[in-house]
Amino acid sequence: MKKMVLFVFSLLGILASSPAQALFEARVSYGLLTSAADLAPLCPTCSASAPAIVPTYGLGADAILTLPLPLIPGVGIRYENMGLTASNGALDFKADYSRTALIINWRPLNNIIYLGPIFTYGLSHSTSLTAKESGVTKADFSSDSVTSYSAGLEAGVNLLGFTVGAEMGYIDFRWKDAKDSTGNAPSQDINMSGTYAKILLGISI
Repeated sequence: MKKMVLFVFSLLGILASSPAQALFEARVSYGLLTSAADLAPLCPTCSASAPAIVPTYGLGADAILTLPLPLIPGVGIRYENMGLTASNGALDFKADYSRTALIINWRPLNNIIYLGPIFTYGLSHSTSLTAKESGVTKADFSSDSVTSYSAGLEAGVNLLGFTVGAEMGYIDFRWKDAKDSTGNAPSQDINMSGTYAKILLGISI
């Protein structure tokens, strides 16, 4: 058992001491966001009870540039397009958003295996959340004042120029002063913050 533990730590040390030299990485992702947002206040004129919110799913893409220098983080851009549909009988909620964010990541372990923290800060957003009851739109929210930032951990493998990995973390995602174009609901903040996870597939050069 001791020999196995020593072998694992020795292997990690070798991998960490020989960083990968890729300068640019492009990858696509499929992810989810779990939020604890309360949907009931978003449709005060609905007669049916609001459903519980469900995870938001969607696709994304990253482009990251990393200089081959020790302790220098990678910098890049992330784009996400996500959506959800939650229903309770005749009442349907649908949300969609897109997010463009700055990425900063650092991989102290980066050879065949990579591992390290990753952070994002939202630069631009588009948001939409609608409530329909029996096909009639009861609320249609959007916000021009959205803030978002996230902190997570990414891990994966580099294989012959391809990368396969995963990312998990927490995102603070707030739709401030969201307005209902139907006029049925008052303007309000919508908190879509929660934990997130992604599966990533990319290429590096």
